[in-house]
Amino acid sequence: MKGNLLGIFFSILSCVLVVLIVLAYGRSDRIQPEFRFSALDLIYDSTTTERQLKEGVNAYDAKDGDLTGRIVVEKVVLNRDAGTAVVYYAVSDYSGNVAKQSRIFPADIEDLESDGETIEEEEEQILLPEMNLEESAAEAASEASSGF
Repeated sequence: MKGNLLGIFFSILSCVLVVLIVLAYGRSDRIQPEFRFSALDLIYDSTTTERQLKEGVNAYDAKDGDLTGRIVVEKVVLNRDAGTAVVYYAVSDYSGNVAKQSRIFPADIEDLESDGETIEEEEEQILLPEMNLEESAAEAASEASSGF
């Protein structure tokens, strides 16, 4: 008799928990935010900042409202052939729903390439200071023959 009462009690408790879970799931926010873009006259070059890329971009969510401050620039991909830069944006609402969008800007490829070459040259100078390669080869050969 006690076993039957406990079984009935746990069955009712399980049904109540299932109903509560279904209600909680039904009320949860599962809709991703949406982006709204305004026209922007911007040419992507070596001086373009993330702040400039975010101008004219807004994000809204039905439950959370304005999410513009949560927008991040994920990456920028250059298309040298087309002379464009594709900027990828992402935003998440407070429930964890994520929306992603991209936007295409004209790009000044010559400026970007000349800026990139300058950086590479500076890095080479820092990472590979001028050295006499003949002396280095001679030192390596003597170390190899001496067994060190």
